[in-house]
Amino acid sequence: MRTEARDVVVIGGGPAGTSFAITLGKYAPEVRVTVLEADRHPRYHVGESTVPVINSVFRDLGLFDLLYDGRFVRKMGVTFVWGKDREPWDADYLQIEKLPHGDGTDVINVLGQDFTELLRTERVRDIPLTAINVRRAEFDHLLCEQARRLGAEVREGTRATRLVRDAAGAVAAVEWADEAGATGRIETPFVLDASGLRAFCTGADREYDPAMANFAVNGYLSGADWKVLFRGRKDATTVFIASIEEGWIWYIPVGDDLISVGVVTRTEHFKRGVAALDLEAFFWGALRGCREIEPLIRRAHLRDDVMPGGRRVAAHKDWTGWARSPIGPGWAAAGDAAIFVDPILSSGLTLAVQSGHRAAYTYNTARKRPELDAAALWQAYADFIRGEAGSYLTLARYFYGNNTASDSVHWQAWRLVNGRGRLDLDPRAAFTMATAGFFPTPKAISVEIMAPLLRGLAGTDADLFNIYHDDGLPPADLDLDPMAMAVATPFHLALRTQPDEHKAADGLLTVFHDLVPDAFDFAHRTQANPCRMAPALAPVVEAMSRFGRVGDLVAAAPALLPPGFAEPDAVRASTRALVRNAARKGFVTLTPAPRLEAP
Repeated sequence: MRTEARDVVVIGGGPAGTSFAITLGKYAPEVRVTVLEADRHPRYHVGESTVPVINSVFRDLGLFDLLYDGRFVRKMGVTFVWGKDREPWDADYLQIEKLPHGDGTDVINVLGQDFTELLRTERVRDIPLTAINVRRAEFDHLLCEQARRLGAEVREGTRATRLVRDAAGAVAAVEWADEAGATGRIETPFVLDASGLRAFCTGADREYDPAMANFAVNGYLSGADWKVLFRGRKDATTVFIASIEEGWIWYIPVGDDLISVGVVTRTEHFKRGVAALDLEAFFWGALRGCREIEPLIRRAHLRDDVMPGGRRVAAHKDWTGWARSPIGPGWAAAGDAAIFVDPILSSGLTLAVQSGHRAAYTYNTARKRPELDAAALWQAYADFIRGEAGSYLTLARYFYGNNTASDSVHWQAWRLVNGRGRLDLDPRAAFTMATAGFFPTPKAISVEIMAPLLRGLAGTDADLFNIYHDDGLPPADLDLDPMAMAVATPFHLALRTQPDEHKAADGLLTVFHDLVPDAFDFAHRTQANPCRMAPALAPVVEAMSRFGRVGDLVAAAPALLPPGFAEPDAVRASTRALVRNAARKGFVTLTPAPRLEAP
């Protein structure tokens, strides 16, 4: 076994690992990075759709122009058939018409609409923010080659076999074995676990969402028609999703004559009866039983040259789960190794690239700013990826909880298990509430997309731009002191980080303090209404749960800080701002205090 030393070892050469390596190669070329990838590129992987928020990362990786040069299908949004009426509705462009074909197929034509008014800008966005549907073998290979160009050593056909720790429990080395039988040991002070659901560092310490225990069977079709066209052309589309009796189907063009199709159902349903069926029989039965998809596949056949081993269909455990801690002494996890979210919102590929990119910024910031607490920086990274993934997960729960298309065992069981996602609303109204402030809209689904969606679903032409900033609190000039205050979830004042959007990218994070929730169920609120707060206010934050009225907390606040730290009036003013910010984030609720009746 040969021994060598590197500054960083990345376990996994998929999008999370290569995004990390690319970013470090760009901003810290002196850092020696080795990527261990068990397979060889190009290699197959499911999960082909991105979300518009990732475009800024693609630009930072130096790949945006390459990815948008026409080699991949342009993704204009997501079109759902989700509910009893079976009418399609679209998360980007609400102007939809149907193009009937001679064989009776209804093709959805997305016309698009102008967002200029809602954006309050003179710049016309005739085609708003878009994404891409990729062929993962080609996409992952592009990222791998970019990592190599920027200096990373990528060892394909090489699997990490053991993580070696020192006496204090910190990472000391990674042992590996390659496909030729050679073995070795790389001594390193830092490991990025980008090993996917293998979860090399976190596999023994993960939690799973009992309501998201799903199973997917997927394949690739040729000879099938596209369901959604953009302005009648076959160069852009939307992801098409249709609920069925026992789950839902994704239908994603990834090439002119290549459609990625998957059928998602609950694991217990699969075990109860589907597992005994031939997978292809289950796959075709679900597609032919969906009236929105059946006419599209009458001339279609399954491809046997996309997945390895000549397989035409494959089954995947599709269970939402996350590492209890995606960080540790000398290591961090990114992508699915950190958290895997149900694919209903096509978030997996975006989260992988985002998390790998943010991990590299965090590593670089800790390295170049030694005066900062490295452990706090990595905790801020963990809070970030949990917040991003939590937004998708919360929205996914609402989607599942509000599908009233069927009273099958599948949907009844989901609504019983996941009561927190169920509302007595139709699916469109539920989605409107969710995106309009019931919890923060995921940043991945931007205001340019959400505002037209809300306008269409709500049936109003009112100015919806500010709905994202309407916190439901009393006016700023109204006295909060008499109001009753209740803490909705434990939270604390912690370090937060984010790239500075007002300057050119430099591989470093802006550092500030903000309120962060303790419970994962509130992780989706982490990015809500970011505000910079003085870390000295931590004792006031810790005391909030002991007070039932804002005024009582305000009165006590000066005594909670060290004597002479600040003028009492300044402390009281900061405390009121703190309460307002906590309410905006949903961590506390404010209500008029009950009136005391005269004796």
